[in-house]
Amino acid sequence: MNIEQLIYIIEVDKAKSLANASKTLNVSQSALSQAITRIESELHLKLFERNRSGVITTKEGERIIEKAQNALQAIYQIKEEAYRQVHNPNDLLRISTIPGITGSVIDTYLTFRNKNSHLKIEVSENGSMKILEDMKQDKIDIGFIAINKTNMDLVSEFHFTPVLHGKLLVFTSKNSPIVNTKKTITAEQLRTQTFVLYKDEYVEDFIAHFQRLYGPIDIFFKTTNLELINKAIFDLDAITVGHDVSAKFIDSYSSNNITALDIINSFDTSYRFGWVLKKGNKLSTEAKSFVEKVNEKLVN
Repeated sequence: MNIEQLIYIIEVDKAKSLANASKTLNVSQSALSQAITRIESELHLKLFERNRSGVITTKEGERIIEKAQNALQAIYQIKEEAYRQVHNPNDLLRISTIPGITGSVIDTYLTFRNKNSHLKIEVSENGSMKILEDMKQDKIDIGFIAINKTNMDLVSEFHFTPVLHGKLLVFTSKNSPIVNTKKTITAEQLRTQTFVLYKDEYVEDFIAHFQRLYGPIDIFFKTTNLELINKAIFDLDAITVGHDVSAKFIDSYSSNNITALDIINSFDTSYRFGWVLKKGNKLSTEAKSFVEKVNEKLVN
């Protein structure tokens, strides 16, 4: 079986019609029909049942086509990786970070490029668990995550390099009525507030734990859009929960428009922040230097 045959059976399954599939594939219906027959003969399996209205994928065919889709995806990934290594050897660094760190990465990159570096970067923001998942699937080269001590086993299959220590805090507008001079908030006060939450595993774990201890809270919405969260904080006097390390690099916080509040009489919310790299993967010399410069910006 070859790549062309994989494409044929996937398209026929998708179109549920030899006529429509042949148009998409730009081959004659007769040639496509013969190709399907040859594939079924080679596999000794009936992949499709044909009728007046089109074709129906058999149960055996569904399992074969699922495997074909996985195989085709793997082939495309191999070709993409080969192209990247031939045309951009060691000069593309794919980075994924928790929210708030991207600005530091970009600022460092601009400085790097001014020194005639050939390094290129692709940057995305995600929750820590999504970053680890993407790392496993080789979608990124390096990630910056938050991890608490109870979940350190999740990074056991990676190289984890701690950079900072921090914790979860409550964030709200500096003009919010719950803000006081002590910069703290009680669990009882939190229960009366409207929450807007970033969709991060650790934030969700915190909220679930909080509700188990203190009862339900009012969650207005969840999102991965920080601008929407900021708008709700300012327009609705809502509050959010986030990592203090991430907040340090967000403009609205650093300009004192947003205030951080510690949660008293609560549970441990401490975290370690750092880089994860898949074991066996190596960064180029330029990429290593770049990460070191980002660390300097994060720490200072």
